[in-house]
Amino acid sequence: MKKLLWMSVVTLLFAGVACAADQLAIGAAAPGFALVNAADGKTVTMKPDDGFLKVVFFTCNQCPYAKAFEPRLIEIANRYGHRGIRFYAIDSNDDMKYPEESLQGMKARADEQEYPYPYLKDGDSSTAVAYGARVTPHVFVIDGEGKVRYRGYVDDSAKPAERKTTGLINALNALTEGREVGTADTRAFGCTIKFKS
Repeated sequence: MKKLLWMSVVTLLFAGVACAADQLAIGAAAPGFALVNAADGKTVTMKPDDGFLKVVFFTCNQCPYAKAFEPRLIEIANRYGHRGIRFYAIDSNDDMKYPEESLQGMKARADEQEYPYPYLKDGDSSTAVAYGARVTPHVFVIDGEGKVRYRGYVDDSAKPAERKTTGLINALNALTEGREVGTADTRAFGCTIKFKS
């Protein structure tokens, strides 16, 4: 019995490592995508090597972490969008098991929050799988050549008063100033993505 329990623990540990290994590496080529924007029903295409700095982040309607970081992401998009940085919010949750993640639910949230970026439905979760995203929110910053330059959290705490590191802002400041990102890889935390099965 002890041996079986130990083998289960080891299997879970290796499974966790495998999930982390699936995440796009810093410097890796980011996949492009063409997804439906819940706000207006139009397809939005992201071309990785389009010459623009881009922020791709995975989020959803139901996760308390996603909701906690949402005001900051809106603020960052408003602040940096004027500098030509493009933002893409992606919901990869299974909307059959979680109806609040449907296009209709997403549109209602996008309208309510007045998102300054498209809110895209990854209906089969393939974009999340391609990026190795595992939680909401999970952030990837991609340069104009299509390379991943930052991945991980928005900030190191969901509570603004307790944050010590502004991961995404630090990355955007470095890249817009022509510098390397000091800490390019942080550990994203939040609710697990409910992948389409």
